[in-house]
Amino acid sequence: MPRAKSKLSINKQSDENELEFFSHEPDRLDEMVEGNPISENNPQVRGGRTGSRAVALQALYESDSSGHPALATVKRLAKEQGLTIDDIDFASRLVSMCENQREHLDSLISKIASQYPSEQMPLVERNILRVAIAELEMSDAAPESVVANEAVELARLFGSNSSPKFVNGVLGALLG
Repeated sequence: MPRAKSKLSINKQSDENELEFFSHEPDRLDEMVEGNPISENNPQVRGGRTGSRAVALQALYESDSSGHPALATVKRLAKEQGLTIDDIDFASRLVSMCENQREHLDSLISKIASQYPSEQMPLVERNILRVAIAELEMSDAAPESVVANEAVELARLFGSNSSPKFVNGVLGALLG
């Protein structure tokens, strides 16, 4: 298992520019972006909306970590996963909503997880929450419990060991 990575940042709340280290558990998508095979049990994701959500998550993660355009990444990943036209459309709409409403989504996430600022949250968890909240705001969204369960499953597949519990807690607080 990879070692935990640390991020160096400047504490903007203090008058002095103090350096702080925020460590996070390595997640499975870190390895994918770095080009390493995940493992012999590479997470296999079904098609349908489950596959669309996974592709949206991976595309947003790749965009955040490498700057690749997320919509182009959706098309590439969807082809690799063998998604249908409807599934690709759903993944593309999710990614577009997440990109176009990023500030709104991050604001909601920050209000719910106030002790864990959005900019310090690991990319996997932040993007899982963005995808889930964006889907909840869609007119053709699945029921809330389905969206929450799918988000926890994505956290289990792609996040660190603590990701499912964190995502479940944040979405549980949101959906109350």
